Amino acid sequence: MVEMMTALNRHVVANRILLKPGFMDFDRSQQLHITSQQFLRVMKTLNIMPPSEEMFDLIIRRYCDRGNTKEINYVLFCKDVDRPEDMFPAYQAKRPQPEAFKKIGVRPKQVSTFFKESTEDVDVINNRFMLSKVDISCDPADVEERLKATVVMKRIRIEEFFRDFDKLRKGRVTRPQFKSILSSMNFTLTNDEFKALAAKYETTDPERFFRYVDFVKNINSAFTITGIDKAPTT
Repeated sequence: MVEMMTALNRHVVANRILLKPGFMDFDRSQQLHITSQQFLRVMKTLNIMPPSEEMFDLIIRRYCDRGNTKEINYVLFCKDVDRPEDMFPAYQAKRPQPEAFKKIGVRPKQVSTFFKESTEDVDVINNRFMLSKVDISCDPADVEERLKATVVMKRIRIEEFFRDFDKLRKGRVTRPQFKSILSSMNFTLTNDEFKALAAKYETTDPERFFRYVDFVKNINSAFTITGIDKAPTT
């Protein structure tokens, strides 16, 4: 039996024969089994019949795992004979297992690189450990550019969120309302980013409302220019 299977394997390798597709044509219900007559027909079609009927009966008995000789498990037969690594030495799996990710250390918290003041007089080389820590804050323009990118990607109409809080249509909302609106749009900002953005669009009155009309106009500039319908030459 071992010598016969070895001979079949050499014949399959030498002639580049793929066994499984031939058997799968008869397995319409995908039960991984076919009848002995169908198994015989595939063997004859691929020209891999054993030299005698006795050897063929040995194969039938070897791969019938349902208690009868009428149903043959062709998958086990193909595993023993049809070996891709022998037919194609450079064979690789289509979906190789990814390498395990190794996390070394702790990832630092992401901060902004926008400085409040000019850095022309900062001597980084000679005073690296002598000068006090430079305070950093978030650039409002950078925050708005990132918000523009998110709005363009998700196609969000941000003015509709503000109108729900502005019942009188005055074009302004309070700071807590502005923060709530950003959260409803899944815009996560740090406290420094929120303060810098709110300070840029705050009103001049003592209540210091947030002028969302100007903010929406700036964000929507990523799509079009406000009033372009009145300037056809633009």
